[in-house]
Amino acid sequence: MAMRWSARRSDLVALGVSGALAAAAPLHVFLLAYIVLGPFHYLTEVAWLRRKDFYFSDGALPGWAYGALSAGLALAGAADFILRRGVGYWMNGGLLLLSLSVWVRNRYVLLAIAAAGIVVKVLSPGAVLFVGVILPTLVHVFFFTWIFMMSGALRAGADGGRRWVNPVLMLGIPLALLVAPLHYHAPGALWQRMEAVSFGGLHHTVAGFLHRAVPLAGPAGDLTADPVFAGVLRVFAFAYLFHYLNWFGKTELLGWHRIPARTWSVIGVLYAVSVGLYLWNFTVGFLVANFLSLLHVLMEFPLDWRALRFVTLGWTERRTTVSLERAEPAR
Repeated sequence: MAMRWSARRSDLVALGVSGALAAAAPLHVFLLAYIVLGPFHYLTEVAWLRRKDFYFSDGALPGWAYGALSAGLALAGAADFILRRGVGYWMNGGLLLLSLSVWVRNRYVLLAIAAAGIVVKVLSPGAVLFVGVILPTLVHVFFFTWIFMMSGALRAGADGGRRWVNPVLMLGIPLALLVAPLHYHAPGALWQRMEAVSFGGLHHTVAGFLHRAVPLAGPAGDLTADPVFAGVLRVFAFAYLFHYLNWFGKTELLGWHRIPARTWSVIGVLYAVSVGLYLWNFTVGFLVANFLSLLHVLMEFPLDWRALRFVTLGWTERRTTVSLERAEPAR
């Protein structure tokens, strides 16, 4: 009980810090979080997932094979940032389907889903964008983080209503940030170049959806002059920063003290190289960080399915139990 409450307090603090910083300086917070905190998160999570056999021990392949396949596809995805061959949909969709085998064991159902995915690829460019770009970015850092928080809330059944505070705040804070009437000074040229190299296209795409294809307002080069674009940046800054802080706060889950010194040494060297590459050449640094980011996203798919299954079935079972309890006095 005390451990669960401590974890929830840690998440509550992280929610408040992430929301406040995202509101104050969205572009700067987003980029610094991705550059400084991101690689350390990716490396520590990959090491943790490896110890857990990638939660794929009962999947269609051995866990080590799933990890190796994830690494190869992550490398292809990072290279595609330059080559522009459009492998994101097939890479994410294929591994997402393979990881689904930890939940769905019927091969014919999996084949039917694969066939449906091919049809969707042909007929719906929007689905291609979602699976290839938005799924490994905003969906991963926001939706699945929220799913894990819901999973924790469902497990803390004896804690009453307070267990739902953090999941509700995680939905409410980004909505408030999206519409907040905040104004910013124009970011410097360095920050604009960094944003353009990294997530510029995605930010413009999401802002375009919210604008319903209306061109962005404001002076050319001023990313935050348009209120919708500024709101999108705030949501991304909040989602990424909280995603990282939420991970680092899970001390009881991760067992930092149980990680061997040799593993810490490897993580430390790789982290220093990743951040150092940013200082040497931002584009090269982003490519390396993008590989690590894709790697941890792909390796986490089986765990995501397991968490989604637990929340879906757990919520259904909870509603059934409540209904039976309410009906009991009438018997």
